[in-house]
Amino acid sequence: MTLDVVSLRAEFPLLARTLAGQRLVHLDCASTAPRSRRVLESIRRYHDEYTANVHRGVHPFAAEASAAYEAVRHVVATHVGASPAEVVFVRGTTEAINLVAAGLMLREGDEVVVTHAEHHSNSLPWRARATLRAVPSNDDGSPRWDRLGAQFGPRTRVCAVHHASNVLGGIAPLREIVALAHAHGVPVLVDGAQGAGHLAVDLEALDCDFYAFSGHKLGAPAGSGVLVARNGWLDRLEPTQWGGGMVATVRDDAIELRDGPHRFEPGTPNVEGVLGLAAALGLLREVGMDAVQAHGRELAAALLDGCRTLPGVRVLGDAASARIPLVSLVLPERGLDAETVARTIADASGILVSAGRHCAHGLHDRCGAAATLRASAWLVNDLDDVARFVAALRPLIA
Repeated sequence: MTLDVVSLRAEFPLLARTLAGQRLVHLDCASTAPRSRRVLESIRRYHDEYTANVHRGVHPFAAEASAAYEAVRHVVATHVGASPAEVVFVRGTTEAINLVAAGLMLREGDEVVVTHAEHHSNSLPWRARATLRAVPSNDDGSPRWDRLGAQFGPRTRVCAVHHASNVLGGIAPLREIVALAHAHGVPVLVDGAQGAGHLAVDLEALDCDFYAFSGHKLGAPAGSGVLVARNGWLDRLEPTQWGGGMVATVRDDAIELRDGPHRFEPGTPNVEGVLGLAAALGLLREVGMDAVQAHGRELAAALLDGCRTLPGVRVLGDAASARIPLVSLVLPERGLDAETVARTIADASGILVSAGRHCAHGLHDRCGAAATLRASAWLVNDLDDVARFVAALRPLIA
C-alpha cells in the first residue's frame, strides 16, 4: 500500500507553514513528530467539555474523564499487542526506564547488558545503579549482536536495548535478543522510543518483559508515554514514587497499594496528554502499521542512496541492515560543521533536521564523530522531501 502523503500532511497544521518561502520539510521527527489536527482536537474537547481530574470524583465530568482516560489503556494495548492491565502511563521513555531501573532494586555488583548505541535514557539510569556490560560495536557504530551472549553472567539482572537506534537508525533483532536473554534467565527491557511510531509491535509474540515509548515521537502531546510491563513484572517492581491515586487504603500502621498499573501512577496524571496519545495511535491504526513500516523502508532507502552521492559524507550504521527512515551523517572535516549546516538548510531551504550528539555521546566517540547531522522522516514525508534535503546539502559540502 502506497501512502497518500499529501493528504496525510493536510492533517498536520504545522506542516502547512512555509519556511524560507518554501513548503516546510520536517525531517526532525526523531526529535519530536508534528501533531495532527485530531490530536489537537482531543485536547481541546477535554478542556472545553469535561475538564476534571480522573479517579477522584463522582460528578459527570470526572466520570467522563476517568472513562476516557482508562479507555486509552485498551488503545495502547491493541497497538502493541499487550493487555490493558500491563499499561502504565508515564511522562515518556525516560521516566519509564527510570521506573524499572529503580523498581528492580539493583545492588552493587549487579550487571546490566546494553549496547554502545543506547540513548542516554537507556544507559544512565542503569549506570547509576549497576555495572554496564556493553555489546561490542562495529566500526560503523552498529552493535555486534553475535557477541551478545558473551555479556551475560551470574550477576546480570536485565538486558536493556533499543528497538531502533536514534543515531544509527538500525532495527535491533529483538526476537533473537529476547530468546537469548530469557535462556540466561534475564528479563529484557526495550527502549521503543524510535520504534513504536515506525514499526508494527506485537509484544505477545516478541515476549520482552518491558517496552517503553514516548507519545511525542509518534505525534502525541509531549509528556505522554507508556511503560508496558509483561510477564508479571508489575507485581515484582517496587514503587519508587508515592502519592495519591496509587493506594487503596492508608492507615497509621499500614498501606495497601492498588493493583496493576495504578500503583505506579501517583498524583494527577497528564490527562490531556494521554487522550492525545489515543488520538495519535488512532491515526496510525487507520493508516495501518504495515503501510507505515513499508513507507519507512522506502524513505530509508532513498535517504541512504541520496546521501551516498554526497562527497566525503559518512553515514553511520550498517547500510545493509533494516532501519527506520533515519540517517546520521558525519560531514567532511574541511567543510561546515553540523550545526551550521542544520541552521543553513533551515534558513535557506525550509528543511528541519537535527545536529549534535543526539544524547548518545559514547556512540559518537566510538565512531570518531564530534557531531552528526541527522535527518529523520516519518509518515508525513515523501521522496521529494528526501531529494530536497540531499540537494540542499550538496553545495554546502562541495
